[in-house]
Amino acid sequence: MGKEFMEKRKNILLFIADQLRADSLGCMGNTEAATPNYDALSEEGILFENAFCQSPICVPSRCSFNTGWYPHTNGHRTIHYFLEKEDPSMMKSLKKNGYHVYLMGKSHYFDRQDEAEMAATCDLEYIGCEMSTNAIHRIGQSVSKEEISANPYYYSFYFGEMSKEAAAKTQDDLVIERTLAMIQNHELKEPFCLYVSLNLPHPPYEVEEPWFSMINRTSIKIQTQPIEHLKDKPSILYRIRENQNLTKLTEKDFQEIKATYYGMIAKLDHQLGRVLGALKEQGYYEDTHILAFADHGDFTGDYGLVEKTQNTFEDCLVHIPCIIRPAQGTPFQPRTSSSLVELNDLPQTVAELLHYELDYTQFGKSLTALFENEMELHEYVLSEGGRIQGEKQAMEGYTGKASIYWPRLEAQTRMPEHSKAFMVRSDQYKYVYRLFEKDEFYDLTADPWEEKNVVDDQRYRLEIAKMKDWLLKKLIETTDNVPMKTMLPGRTYGEE
Repeated sequence: MGKEFMEKRKNILLFIADQLRADSLGCMGNTEAATPNYDALSEEGILFENAFCQSPICVPSRCSFNTGWYPHTNGHRTIHYFLEKEDPSMMKSLKKNGYHVYLMGKSHYFDRQDEAEMAATCDLEYIGCEMSTNAIHRIGQSVSKEEISANPYYYSFYFGEMSKEAAAKTQDDLVIERTLAMIQNHELKEPFCLYVSLNLPHPPYEVEEPWFSMINRTSIKIQTQPIEHLKDKPSILYRIRENQNLTKLTEKDFQEIKATYYGMIAKLDHQLGRVLGALKEQGYYEDTHILAFADHGDFTGDYGLVEKTQNTFEDCLVHIPCIIRPAQGTPFQPRTSSSLVELNDLPQTVAELLHYELDYTQFGKSLTALFENEMELHEYVLSEGGRIQGEKQAMEGYTGKASIYWPRLEAQTRMPEHSKAFMVRSDQYKYVYRLFEKDEFYDLTADPWEEKNVVDDQRYRLEIAKMKDWLLKKLIETTDNVPMKTMLPGRTYGEE
């Protein structure tokens, strides 16, 4: 980016969804979706159709895209391990470089209780409320084993239609109303970073009208077989399927779950449209870089499963939407890019867009290289999760059976189910190295739903060997970082 575009410092909007699959948007080819605002934004900017997160669960992914690190770089492999005080982040970098940062909604990556961390991260935080009204996840409820067994929907995360009164009290609705008020009342000091992070469409699967009935149930397709019909998949999938006890659900039931999920996405799209509309009305839109993406995906009935896992990497979990509409004056060509990109490319991208340098070692690459021309930014993308033997702090904790999270949390107490694993993915192949159980390899051209693990097929041995070599090199390059504070004052360090 040249100095000719630096007369006025641009603003930036980060609009972040939680658990949003790439294939659930119209602009990504979904004909059942109702996402006109995402679709319009993709036509106005750059749609990165091959974007992947670095972890299939919230905190590790958010730590990664806020730092440019991989989860293994500093041990961020569990929802309980936020960034340390001395760790960098995208918001801290923005603050250091003169930006006013407004953190709206779910951050889920740093210690909000630490006053110094809060001051270094943002000018203002507004979370609305900690949990959605209906999304109490049945924690602490007294439910008998008989009641759970008798209810085939109990672990399905399906709550159905939410009342409008309850919806108005959810965290997302409160956050959006406050965000709109700040824009409309010109409370934002420029240059600003508006970080709007919503829960939608994170399960439980529930939404109010008109979105609940917006999706045609009969048009929904369930693309995959139940996991018990497939061979050589990760053992945690079979365990969760058994624990969730969803075998009595019919295809129609899973259509209902997926339709409700799409309804939640339709509401998310509506909220995106309201924020963009307010920026336009108040004259901020043209001078604001807009980045819309998600932290990870969701099973939503695929393989007969719901929600997510901590250590499997089906595309429904790790392939996420990513759209960038650069501010005026930034050279770019509205287009769809098919290049492989990673979420941890965002810190370097934001630094490039806003003309500052990152003052720490990170591993992302700027997506601005793809703004006008197609090129290979990454040969492969990486995602990871799981744990080693005895690593109890990575299990997320064990709860009673009354919690709808029990099926996954219980599976994470077992080995090899919770085996540490790394995914290496190209545009055609996916290889997963598993520490304590059988590896995986999928030919995505022949098997886009990853139902046939062909890791033992000798026809792919050279490609598997190549991906293993790449993984080894990648881990050596990114396995840690030397903090900048170790550089001694008064010394001169050479340039490479």
